[in-house]
Amino acid sequence: MKKIGIIGCGWLGFRMAKHFFSTHEIFATTTSDDKIKMLSDLSFQAFKIDFDTGEFLKPNEIWKNLDVIIITIPFSKSADFEVLKNRFENLSSFLKNFEKPIFLMSSIGVYPQIEEEISETNLDESLLNPNIFGIENLMKKNFPQINILRLGGLMGDDRYLSKYKIKEPQQIVNHIHFEDISRIVEKIIDENLQSKTYNLVAPLHPTKQQVVDFQTKNIEAKIEESFGRKIISTNLENDLKYEFLHPDPRKF
Repeated sequence: MKKIGIIGCGWLGFRMAKHFFSTHEIFATTTSDDKIKMLSDLSFQAFKIDFDTGEFLKPNEIWKNLDVIIITIPFSKSADFEVLKNRFENLSSFLKNFEKPIFLMSSIGVYPQIEEEISETNLDESLLNPNIFGIENLMKKNFPQINILRLGGLMGDDRYLSKYKIKEPQQIVNHIHFEDISRIVEKIIDENLQSKTYNLVAPLHPTKQQVVDFQTKNIEAKIEESFGRKIISTNLENDLKYEFLHPDPRKF
C-alpha cells in the first residue's frame, strides 16, 4: 500500500482518488469546506489549501512523507502567466525537497491548432503555448523526476460529447477517458518511470459529429470530411505498451 497525494481533488482528481483508494491510502487537497467533509466521509485524508492565495498553506510533514503525488490543479493557456506562476510556486514551496514520484496533469492545449499529426517530440518548442509549457518547465526545474502528462479532452461518467452543444462538427476529437488516465498513472508508478512526457489521448480520432451521432442515434457514420490536429501518444506506446480500456471516444 502506498500513500498517494492528489493535489486539486476536482473532477479528475476525485475520480483518480477513487481508483486508487481500494489499494492505497489517499490524501487530497481542496479549497472547499463542503468538499473537505465529502472527502473525509469517504475516508480520504483531506486538507483545505488554496495555492492561489497561499491560504492555509504551510509546510506539512504528512505530505513530505507520501510515496506519490499527483497534481491535478487546472491551468489554462489563456490565464495570466503570473497568476499561474504564483500558483505553482506556492505548490513548489509546499512540496519542497520532495524526491519521490510526481505527476503533473498538463494539457494538449500546449500544442498549436495546426493540421498535423503531433507527437510528444515532433514540434519545435517555439510553437508550444508559452503558459502551459512555461509551467511544465517550472515544475521540471523544481522536481526533475516529474512526469508530465498532456491530457486530451477529459471524458467519462457525466462528461460525454453529445451532452454539449458542439461547434465545427467535422473537427476530429482528441479525447481521453478518465479511467485510462488512472490506469496509465498506475502503470507508470509500477514501472518506476520518471522524467517522462506523455500525450494521453485515445488512439481513435472520430469527428465530433461521428461521436454525437453514435451517442444519440447509435449510428456509425463514415467520415466524409474532417479537419484538425491529431494528437498521438508515441512515447506512451513505445515505453508502456499500454492498451487503452476506452480507445473509441464515440463510446465514452
